Amino acid sequence: MMEKNRVLVTILGKEYSLVSEVDPDYIRKAAAYLDSKMREVSENYPNIPENRVAVLAALNIADELFRSRESMQGLPDQEQRLRELTRLLSEVL
Repeated sequence: MMEKNRVLVTILGKEYSLVSEVDPDYIRKAAAYLDSKMREVSENYPNIPENRVAVLAALNIADELFRSRESMQGLPDQEQRLRELTRLLSEVL
């Protein structure tokens, strides 16, 4: 069984104590990323409540995830095209 770690993170100026088996540095990086996304939303929409800031930040992160997945799905096609181009070039050269 993995050791559980307690990690203190700060998101939008509030401290949260998290317990996880995940590497503490990874938790800190994820929290820092979330903090930056929430700050970005908060700067763009300074008058909305914090819970809505969190929802909008979550939607932005979900959008990034979906776009990343979509671009990854196209990689096998690109790889196949590169192989074909490489084959054609080697025939010509």
